[in-house]
Amino acid sequence: MNSTKINLKNIKISKGLAEFYGAMIGDGCLSKYFSNYAKKEIFCILLTGHTHDDKYYNETIRPIFNKEFGIKGCIRYKKKDNVTRFETNSKRIFEFIHNHGFPVGLKGNIKMPKIILDDNNLSICCVRGIFDTDGSIYNRYSKKYKNHSKKYSYRNLQFKMVSKNIISQVKYILNNNGIITSNIRKNKESYVLTIHRQDHIKKFFDLFRPSNPYHIERYLNL
Repeated sequence: MNSTKINLKNIKISKGLAEFYGAMIGDGCLSKYFSNYAKKEIFCILLTGHTHDDKYYNETIRPIFNKEFGIKGCIRYKKKDNVTRFETNSKRIFEFIHNHGFPVGLKGNIKMPKIILDDNNLSICCVRGIFDTDGSIYNRYSKKYKNHSKKYSYRNLQFKMVSKNIISQVKYILNNNGIITSNIRKNKESYVLTIHRQDHIKKFFDLFRPSNPYHIERYLNL
């Protein structure tokens, strides 16, 4: 399928596009520059993650992008830098994403579009994309006293974002779906939101259903 056959003006924000938008919030950027070689301006849609995101990019990001826009995109690897990258240079898709509020260059204090935030199903998908790319789940430990050995017995699920707008929207969506979170706290240049309660971490995985195999495996193995 070729993207020129798709009228982007008629595309509505689907669950897949909401998830892709969330992934862009986490790992993505819109970049444009003038190419002296091609003698024209290049419009780039990029998502850059760790090598452990390879399966996620191939089995989730690329299929969503292909289904919604008719373009497979290109996945590149930089093994020495432990980087996996999804990219495409479609100006029309670039402008479609930009017209839905995604900034060109630095994301700054980006926020979800109103059309996603106002629809609970779409907002769940968007949070899924954010968590899959920029979230984490890890073990926390307890110590009874100073020389007592660490006991890893609790999991934490965490969102850490530069944008206060996004972290506030994520908290709103989680709370709106019955998931109790911590208060938002500032950590250097980022804002952090955590789910501590074990039953609510399970509820998050049951309801938001993360797509990234790396997070799923960590959740099951921790």
